[in-house]
Order: sequence, then C-alpha cells, then structure tokens
Amino acid sequence: MIRIELGAQGLGRARFAICPLGAAADLLFAPGRAPQSLDARWGARATEVMSGRCLGLLAVVGSGGPLGYQPDFLRPEPLSFDAEPDIAFHQVATASAERIRYEMSGAIGGHSWDQSTARKPPRLLLTALDRGEGHFARRLADELEQFWRAALAPHWPGLRARLEADITVRAAAIARRGWADTINQLAGNLQWRDGGLDLRLPTPGPHQMTIDADSVIFIPSAFVNRAVFCAGAPDDAPDPRTPLVVYPALPLDVDRPRQVEQLIGETRTRVLAELAQPRTTGDLARRLHLSPATVSYHLQILHRAGLIRRTRSSRHVLYQRLPVTTLV
Repeated sequence: MIRIELGAQGLGRARFAICPLGAAADLLFAPGRAPQSLDARWGARATEVMSGRCLGLLAVVGSGGPLGYQPDFLRPEPLSFDAEPDIAFHQVATASAERIRYEMSGAIGGHSWDQSTARKPPRLLLTALDRGEGHFARRLADELEQFWRAALAPHWPGLRARLEADITVRAAAIARRGWADTINQLAGNLQWRDGGLDLRLPTPGPHQMTIDADSVIFIPSAFVNRAVFCAGAPDDAPDPRTPLVVYPALPLDVDRPRQVEQLIGETRTRVLAELAQPRTTGDLARRLHLSPATVSYHLQILHRAGLIRRTRSSRHVLYQRLPVTTLV
C-alpha cells in the first residue's frame, strides 16, 4: 500500500488536471502490464505505431522495463489545468540527470523501498543509458512525441472532452458532498482516511511506502481501470515532485442519457439523442424547440469534441452522431 499524508492544508491545495503525456504513458503501459484496462482497438493502435515507427527505447521504458516500473519523468507534472503537449515534451527532454539516474536505477535494479528481483535489462536500454542521461532523456522525448502525434493527437479532442467532463462531474460532487466522499468514488483501490490517501496496490505484499506531501494532483485517464500512483518518492529522491494520482475517467456512452447529461449537460445530451440520423441545424431547432443560434452553438462544441460528424449535402450541412464504438 502507498500512503500519502496530506492533512487539511494539503487537501486544500489539491487540484485536478488533464495530462496529454500522461495519457500516452498510460497507453504505453497498459498493453503489456494491464491489458484488461484497455480497449482492444487502442492496444492495436499503440502496437501499430510503436512497430511502424521503430520506437524501441520507448517500448522498453514505457512498458515498465524489467521490473514493471515506468519511470515517472515520462509523465511530467502538469503546470496548468490543461497542459500543452509541447511543454510536456520539453519537460521530459530536460529532466535532471539526478532524477533520471535515480528512476532508471530503480527501474533496472529496484529501489531501497522495493527489493524486487530484476531481470536482466535489454541491451538497447543499457546502450542508451551509456550515452548519458541528457541523451537518454532527449531520445525518449523524441520517441514519445512521435508516439503522441501518431497514436493520440488525431483522437485527442474526443479524449480531452471526456476527461474534462469527468473533472466537471468531480467538481460538482466536491461542492455537494465534499472532498472525502468524492475521493472515495474515484477508484476502488483509493480511499481518504485520517488525513491522507491510501492507495492499495494490485498485488498484496510487504511493499509499503509513506509520503508526506504538500499537495496532490488528480488526473483522469481513459486507459486505466484503477488508481495509479506516480511521481512521489521517499525523502532520498532528488528533485521532489507533487504526487500524481491517476484514476479511471467516467465512460461516455450515448446510450446512457443520465450519465451523458452529467458529463456534457442536458441540452447537448438532447442534441446527441436527435442525431442518430443526419439532421440540419434547422431540423434540430424545430425538434428541440430551440433557436437555430443556440443549436449551432452546441453543435460546434460537440463537433470539436469529436462526438459528431459534419457533412455537406447540396446546400445543407448535416450533422450526425458518431457510432458509440468510435467514442473514446
């Protein structure tokens, strides 16, 4: 179990964030280590990009390496609510040599607080490390950017809409029921207890770590099915960072109107329901008893989020809901 001691002040500084590179890190890790948490289409997409672009070093490090530990510097701390990918790539490329040395030592041989037995590291990993931490970080940042651009960027509007909608639901829950109850609803293995967070690991054992933290960042993910702890470390770790707790985002399923209404609002839920077949803005305005301007506003938001498609037929623009199987 991992225990994060926060207290009232630390909880008061807690925040939510959307992390594009965090999504990439989760997608890299899931196929080999937690396939049950990943839709098969995403797994195939990730594998295709990794093999097609020969991202060998990223495949080794991102999948968890010899010990199943994905280094935390691959998931930089989001500096704002909605971090820009380019800034995050730079954070990875310029990670401190001390932090890289500490984390890769743990990835290969185990940390003092985790005495697992390591398998022999792949030669590719050792060769890259031999060229120095700076080279290692820059190469990983480059491969990570290639993976992000090919596997995730084309689908990011829809993913981002889902993650932002999840945070909106959590914020409303905090206002209604408070932090403790909201945290306890994030994931089955995460609990607020006696002024701190308890995060249970998937496999029981002697491994236990306690961290004193001034804050915590909660990050929803479409590629995990349990809470995951990142970036915190004992006092001996260099360049201490704010602990990140990644949790499974609520699904977006247009066949569950109450759930969708929570995520995107009543009016846009009604618009989506009407778009099982192609309709124009005027059609929707008449059916929903709304002004064309109001309908157009909501259609623009749904289109940017990747939830509907827009096509032209003669002089008319038609909108139609994307199939549920294409939603992320």
